[in-house]
Amino acid sequence: MTQRAEITCVAQNGRHSPYERITHIGGGVAKPWTLTIKEAIKLVDSGKWRFFVRDGETELRVEAVTSRTGSRYLKTVNERTEPHLLLSLPNCVLAEVAPSQTV
Repeated sequence: MTQRAEITCVAQNGRHSPYERITHIGGGVAKPWTLTIKEAIKLVDSGKWRFFVRDGETELRVEAVTSRTGSRYLKTVNERTEPHLLLSLPNCVLAEVAPSQTV
């Protein structure tokens, strides 16, 4: 069965390219979690996890895609190419716990 987790924050590295800027995603209130972007992409690709973000009251599914330059990254399904909604999330305080251990 696919697990679900809400992404509420991201960690960024300051790169110019929006495809390479996010280094980690995170979420959780009572038990915060973070994943590297590579770990998150593997979980999405495997179908084991489905991540989403909220835009107001709407849940938007997060998908793993490949840029024109070959970089793998995450974005919401309603965004054409760049992950603007994810980039607008607050900064994560990096934790060493994955969502599979907390959700």
